[in-house]
Amino acid sequence: MSKISVIVPCHNVEKFLSKCLESLIGQTFHDIDIVAVENASTDGTLDILKKYASSDARIKVLTSDIPSQQNARRMGICATSGEYIMFCDADDWYAPDMCEVMYKAITESGADIACCDARLEYAEELSKKEKELRNFTQYYSSNRSGMHKLDNKRIMQTNVVIWNKIMRRDIVEKILPYYRPVKVHDDCLLWYLYDDCLLWYLYALNADSIFYVNKELYHYLLRPDSIMSRTKMAGTKNPCRMEDLRVSQHVLDYVISRENQAEKDREFIVLIYEERLKVMSEQLDNEDRALACAEANRDMKEKLKTGDFFTPLGSNILNINDSRPLPVLLWQGLMLRIHRRFNLLIGKRVSDRLELKILLNDAKIRFRKGIIGHNYAQ
Repeated sequence: MSKISVIVPCHNVEKFLSKCLESLIGQTFHDIDIVAVENASTDGTLDILKKYASSDARIKVLTSDIPSQQNARRMGICATSGEYIMFCDADDWYAPDMCEVMYKAITESGADIACCDARLEYAEELSKKEKELRNFTQYYSSNRSGMHKLDNKRIMQTNVVIWNKIMRRDIVEKILPYYRPVKVHDDCLLWYLYDDCLLWYLYALNADSIFYVNKELYHYLLRPDSIMSRTKMAGTKNPCRMEDLRVSQHVLDYVISRENQAEKDREFIVLIYEERLKVMSEQLDNEDRALACAEANRDMKEKLKTGDFFTPLGSNILNINDSRPLPVLLWQGLMLRIHRRFNLLIGKRVSDRLELKILLNDAKIRFRKGIIGHNYAQ
């Protein structure tokens, strides 16, 4: 049994795979095994994997005829025996000491998971528009270090990607039955980025602590034809635009299945719905936003049995449940309108943020008055 198992899903990555594998076999920490899962490639990916496997006994190659990153990750998990599990996308690469630093972080701290920062690498052919859309430098930098309690706030503040983390095998095996494939449209078999969210949320629900490594140990390549690129560039034409909601529903079903449901877990579910609906709303038209809200509200009322209620507000989907007394909401609405009126009087532009605050506050008032809600049609 190795100390670390690194799982590498591989689909049509012949241009990048060698650099990825070289970074793994060249790690300063040698007690690792590498499970590469080739999934329905049509280029020379499998030949490259076989070549490397023949020269390094630590590399194991699996094949699948399903072009799914999530399926590949599941296969890899089941085929490994490492005490800890890490992931690497086949077009990315590790810093030479990533495994060593991550292993030291999680074992010496006793944390349930460790997370490092990532360095964004730009492919030469990446367009200016794509760079602007995907320049998430801050997202991949935790801006913190050391040991922290993994409460709901911390979970939501941590990036959901799994390739910059090291996980305990016992927790991964515990959640594996619930790490089910997110059903997607036939046209987006390759667009599996939602499983990062699902795996992270399920794992976090079973973890108590996290250790942040304030170093850029993972190199994330931004390229034009990657999964993330196609998703971000697709806009409302993305056939997977509703899948963030499916992820939320999978996590909800998992929490409901647990015998002892903690209140913090139920609160966490609401946070996930708020976050995922907010993220997906930019890819939805008005009709889809209404449908997403209807589904989410059924989940809140019938499964979670909470008063939380989602509604479309402009291009956003927001939760309008607010525990503050109605007079407080009315007073806040008055102050917001005075603020807007003052800006107009002095010739200052009224910001979109202020307009959204007014819309949200008005919706909360209607909700508290019973004008809209679970028992009324919007």
